Amino acid sequence: MIKNKAYCSVPLILIISLGILISGGCVKEERAPYDPIPENVMRHFTHRYPGATLLSERYFEDYQGWAELEFIDSDGLKATAHYKEGIWMMTNKVYSKENFIYQIPRKVARAYVGTGVDNEDYSSDNSYVMEISRRYFEKKQYEFCFEIPYEDEDAINGVIYECNTIAIDEDGDLLYYEHNYVNPSYWWKDITTSLNSVSGFLPSGATVLGSVNEAGNNLIFFMDNGVIKTAKSSQGRNWDWEKTYFQIDRFNLTEAAAKARDEFLSEHEGYRFTTLYSVEDRFGKYYGLKFEKGDWNNAVATDWIATTIYIPAE
Repeated sequence: MIKNKAYCSVPLILIISLGILISGGCVKEERAPYDPIPENVMRHFTHRYPGATLLSERYFEDYQGWAELEFIDSDGLKATAHYKEGIWMMTNKVYSKENFIYQIPRKVARAYVGTGVDNEDYSSDNSYVMEISRRYFEKKQYEFCFEIPYEDEDAINGVIYECNTIAIDEDGDLLYYEHNYVNPSYWWKDITTSLNSVSGFLPSGATVLGSVNEAGNNLIFFMDNGVIKTAKSSQGRNWDWEKTYFQIDRFNLTEAAAKARDEFLSEHEGYRFTTLYSVEDRFGKYYGLKFEKGDWNNAVATDWIATTIYIPAE
C-alpha cells in the first residue's frame, strides 16, 4: 500500500532573482488518499463481525499506520474497528445514552445499577456509553462517562456537575468507579507497551479484564484467584510498571496499621477510615489506608475529601 509522504532534505528555499523562481529540497509523492480495504483486513473483519455492514469500502492509513473501519454491527449499533498496519487493535461500539440500560448485557446492567448511581446526566457532549474490545484482552469492557448534578449555593445556578466514570467487564465485574473523567479508551487504541510492562508482574494464571487511562497512566485490571487487582503503567516512566494494588478487609488490620489509623483519625477531625489496600511496587509491599471526609454519594465535590497514607507491610 502506498502512503501519503512528504519529505524534505533541506528547508524550502524560494529565491527570486532575475525573474526566476527556484524551489529546491522537497519532493512530494502524490497518490489518491484512500485505498481499497486490504484482503487480510477484510478477512479479519468479516470473521470477527459477521452480519455487520460497512459504512465505507475505502481504507486510509495515517502517517502512524492507523486506519478505521466504521460499521453498523449486527445488533444495529454503530462501531469503529481500529487497525494498525493492517492488524486489528481494538473496537469501540457506541450505545444510546438514553436507552443503553436495555441494550447492554444483563450482567453489565445489573452491575451498573448495583453501584447505586442515581440522577446521572448523559446530556453533555463528553458523556458516553461504550463497549470496548481489545487485542490481547479476553473480555469486553463497558465504559460509562456521565455527570451528576449537586446543589451548591456558591454556584451560579445553585448547581454544579461532577464527572463520574464507571468501567464494568462483560461478566458484570465492577472494575472502576470514581468521581473523575478518565480519557476515553478509544484515545489509547494500542496499550501493548503497557501490557508487556505489567505482564512480568502479574501472577501466573491471572486474567486481564480491562483498562482505563487515568491522567495519562494506564490502569490494567486483572483477576487473580477471584480477586480483582490493578496494575498501574506510568506514562511518565515510558509505560513501565509502577505498582499493583487491590482492596482487602479493612477490619483485619495489623497492629502497625491499626496504630496508623488511630493516629490519623485523632489528628484529622471529621475523617473516617473507609478502605484498606495491599500495595506492591519496586521498593516493597505496603498497606494503603484511605480516609474520607464528607459523603461520596451525596455531597458536592468541594465537601468530599479523600486521602491515602501508606505504611510498610509487616
